[in-house]
Amino acid sequence: MRSLLASCVLGLLLSVRIAGLGVPRLAADHWPQWRGLNGAGIGEGAYPDRWSPTEHIAWKTEIPGKGHSSPVVWGDRVFVTTAIEGAVIPGWKAPVHLGFDGKPGYVNEASTGVGHMLTLKVYAVQADTGKILWERTSFEGPPFDDRHRSNTYASPTIATDGTLVYAFFESAGFYAYDVDGTLKWKLDLGGMAKGGLGPGTSPLIYENLVILQCDQEMGEGSFLAAFDRTNGKEIWRVSRTMRRTWATPIIVSAAGRDELIASGAEAVIAYDPKTGKELWTGPGTVSHPIPSIVTGRGLVFATAGSGAKVVLALRPGALQDADGRVAWRYNKGAAYVTSPIFYGGYLYLVSDAGIMTCLDPVTGAIQYEGGRVPVPATIRSSPVAFGDKILLTSEDGDTFVIRAGPKHEVLATNSVDEPVWASLALARSMVFIRGERHLFGIR
Repeated sequence: MRSLLASCVLGLLLSVRIAGLGVPRLAADHWPQWRGLNGAGIGEGAYPDRWSPTEHIAWKTEIPGKGHSSPVVWGDRVFVTTAIEGAVIPGWKAPVHLGFDGKPGYVNEASTGVGHMLTLKVYAVQADTGKILWERTSFEGPPFDDRHRSNTYASPTIATDGTLVYAFFESAGFYAYDVDGTLKWKLDLGGMAKGGLGPGTSPLIYENLVILQCDQEMGEGSFLAAFDRTNGKEIWRVSRTMRRTWATPIIVSAAGRDELIASGAEAVIAYDPKTGKELWTGPGTVSHPIPSIVTGRGLVFATAGSGAKVVLALRPGALQDADGRVAWRYNKGAAYVTSPIFYGGYLYLVSDAGIMTCLDPVTGAIQYEGGRVPVPATIRSSPVAFGDKILLTSEDGDTFVIRAGPKHEVLATNSVDEPVWASLALARSMVFIRGERHLFGIR
């Protein structure tokens, strides 16, 4: 147990240092972007691990519309986005999509949404009471493209530096508000087609920059770009040839330099986050890059599971032998949507059905596989962790408390009695859950 806790503390120190946010070590009050500091999914301090619809829910606040974006927290404020679909637009059509053969005419049978008016909003909620402090409408109009019927137009998660709040809606624009709701700048980055499956990648904050990964269709028009956080001025942009991606990039410190690492089906690529210069290229995930990359023990882990199940452990940094980029591979256990988590010295994978695999991150050796939750489940949110616990939340709104470590053990099952797709946020000694209809504060 002492080793596990020491690893957790070390991981948190590294996360705070490499996130580039200037967040002090005592900042358990903040969960500033997708999966918290550096996308690690790790909460600092103690949090509730037991709740029910009638116990330990301090408040629940109705959020109109639909959204799979996770809540983010800065101090006493929680920020979240939502999408409200309105009246039918006669004759409005999605753009023509390319198939995997590069030919136009691809149609996903699960695509929907483009024929309705769309309103996209940002909400600020008081963290201790759930009171709505403000709401702002970022976009009103017809959507550029369809979405998957299981996706929403408000799936990218906000990022905040405590001064500005950055909301990215892909084709519907990029918006920066101050924490009191005043619009400071906005950008139109053009239409971003993703096979009619909708948005997903979230903004990443690094030093004075906010970075977006904008991969689309079969690679034509894909790019990675960094903007000045204060005014939205584009600082750099690099073209990519990667097909549509929903993963959020990550910053990793390796061999004395920071690397911006972006997942992709064709390749995982590292860039200099200050300039966009390409640093190295590794093999891609093959399947749709929806899960985000995580890091630990000097490696980065890229996964995908929409088709082939792929787990890649890659060595960051400058290598004398480029063939040594891949530390190991594992071809089971990866999820379609859910990201893995590195915690307490182990790498955990979660399948679509909530089956967990625990791997040694250095060697890929299996510590356990086939770890099941106690009831049938479908998992779309990504796990978070604190203390000696991992929280895994199902579409049904059940959060399974799993003991961290090389032996699988379910400690509790908690429910908010509402479907949940978004990943949880941990801050202020509270658990924040974005359900289908409500935002919950659990204390």
